Amino acid sequence: MLKEFIDMHSDTTRRYLVKENNDPNLINNSDHGEGLMIYGRPVIQALDSVDHFFDRLSRRILHISSNADWRARKITDFIDSRPGQFGWNLADVCKQLRLPMSGRQARRVFRRAMRIGFKEYLKNSRLAFAAEQLKATTTVPIKAIAADAGYQRTAEFARSFKKLFLLRPTEYRKLWHRKESTA
Repeated sequence: MLKEFIDMHSDTTRRYLVKENNDPNLINNSDHGEGLMIYGRPVIQALDSVDHFFDRLSRRILHISSNADWRARKITDFIDSRPGQFGWNLADVCKQLRLPMSGRQARRVFRRAMRIGFKEYLKNSRLAFAAEQLKATTTVPIKAIAADAGYQRTAEFARSFKKLFLLRPTEYRKLWHRKESTA
């Protein structure tokens, strides 16, 4: 059975035919002669606490699996121990670690073992380091934290940080310290 529905909220009044069954997502636009259109309902998740929010964010940062290749694990240990202290060149990292492989081979080994590219892992590691610095201090300027994390431009740091953590660095710092003060 079809029921007529008139949308008066738009600038032009439109008439829809809504199919009356158990699926309210089926709508037929009778003005334009189009067939049934299916609209999916958005999934809305309510985060009940700030702790839940930070737990969801920390899951986005990659953790090393125990069965990863020893060479990839050695590279990740090197990156994690010195965030922001070296460039994006994996061949230089292999030379410093005395691994007998080229940068190209190291990229393939790293991607196969970690399921993420070297540059993406390095960026996530730097941003995780910056997030820890933002949690620890309120007096250190964000520009200094960005420089410690290996970013030359603060705008690039802020863009990358927001892409990973869904918050700007200043918002992250405020939210974290508000959480600490209420606990």
